[in-house]
Amino acid sequence: MSILEDAWAQREDEIYPALFGDTGEGIYPLTAELFEQQFDCLEVDARWLSHGVFRCPPSASRNTWVYVSSGMSNPWEAAEPDEYSGLGLELVLETQEDAPWAIPLLQSLLAFNLLLAAGKFGDKPILGHGDRIPQPIAPNIAGFILWAPSHFSEEFDLVSGKVDLIEVIGITAAELQYAKDCGSASLCKRLIAGNAFPTTDAGRLSVALD
Repeated sequence: MSILEDAWAQREDEIYPALFGDTGEGIYPLTAELFEQQFDCLEVDARWLSHGVFRCPPSASRNTWVYVSSGMSNPWEAAEPDEYSGLGLELVLETQEDAPWAIPLLQSLLAFNLLLAAGKFGDKPILGHGDRIPQPIAPNIAGFILWAPSHFSEEFDLVSGKVDLIEVIGITAAELQYAKDCGSASLCKRLIAGNAFPTTDAGRLSVALD
């Protein structure tokens, strides 16, 4: 097997089940239509369509639903291990109930990050800790912030290199503005103090920001 095949199998057959338990009925893959309709991208790398999202139900040790991306850590061009595997990250989002918006949201962020990595948005870097995404999914949730997980490991190791696991947390319009004014780290501290981290509740109000 190649290092790509080894890393792919290790992530999906060993690491994800160990971290998240049951990974559901299979991956929800990206589609060419998503790239065209959301990003006006007609030139789709065939490898991108193997990326997707797993939907992991609650377990005996966790009462949240977990949605996790898979594919960005694929070492497509590697022949040997490197410091980071592929793009070096995967995204995870948690909700208390099965949320119909969660898979499309992560698919959109995943596609956006692949386009960033391919240079489709100039020299803008790929997604990382502290990034803020203005993407409303409910009346009270105006966007998302990316930060380190609080009860999953912040990284895991593949045979091809390490991978950062980055949490995606829904935030209100007031919180999004606060993060712009005061920084993402300050907002995440307030989200944690207000029990609004890491689980996204689409109906919650803003945490205390004063």
